[in-house]
Amino acid sequence: EFLIAKNTLAKPVVAEAEKKGALPKATAFQVRTGRGVTAEVEGRQVAEGTPKLMAELGIMMDQEVFKLLHGEEARGRTTVLVAAGQEVIGAFFLADTPRIEARYLVSQLRKIGIRKVVMLTGDNARTAEAIAIELGLDEFYAEMLPEDKVNVIKKLRQGGKVVAMVGDGINDAPALASADVGIAMGAAGTDVALETADLVLMGDRLDKLPYAITLSRATLGNIKQNVAFAIIVVVALLFGVLGQTVVLASGMLVHEASVILVILNAMRLLAYRPPERAVAQGLQR
Repeated sequence: EFLIAKNTLAKPVVAEAEKKGALPKATAFQVRTGRGVTAEVEGRQVAEGTPKLMAELGIMMDQEVFKLLHGEEARGRTTVLVAAGQEVIGAFFLADTPRIEARYLVSQLRKIGIRKVVMLTGDNARTAEAIAIELGLDEFYAEMLPEDKVNVIKKLRQGGKVVAMVGDGINDAPALASADVGIAMGAAGTDVALETADLVLMGDRLDKLPYAITLSRATLGNIKQNVAFAIIVVVALLFGVLGQTVVLASGMLVHEASVILVILNAMRLLAYRPPERAVAQGLQR
């Protein structure tokens, strides 16, 4: 039940089943990462997941099921099949609509210098293509298993490119670990994703991503300023001591003053704020 509750596709299915009181006890529960789950329910072997999972288990689908699948996938819906024994007995068709601020997020990422925005998804190609076009993405990769996402990350990193991966699910954890920077969405993220990521955004607001990037850049710039300033002061004091132009008292005064300046410069980051007005305007478009 814990694993089901953490799966994005499973949440609406479980919620609807709870409403109807249709949650029989399952044993021998097994997660097939990126494909679905298998379990024993009331003495019958049950599988729920993608058409790939059904093929792996040797479960045949008749022409009527195939026709239904192609029709729903053409509408951009994700298919979840249910099988008992060696027979498909049902199917769920889920529509994953982009959040209202998603397109604006992509434009904001471009404005702050992100050169390429790529989507990695386990959804079918037609669904992925529709979402990629709607959001204005550069590339998309569909029907991705966890290991497939890792391979794409490695491919994108070729040539010295820096790649950041944003994810929230169990299937995203290997890719998060493979990227130069792994970013997990804290509110919706699984424990595995949160533990693997280098950075966790506490919440599910997408506008936090460009803010985190710009804040990180500002922090790095601040660190470089402080290091450069400290080195200049120390070198100047060193030459002053060697040239006997700086006495102990004045040297200590200059050094302590430089420390205070470094601290004050670092404290400027406390006043750093995201462009809330720009985000609000973008969400209204």
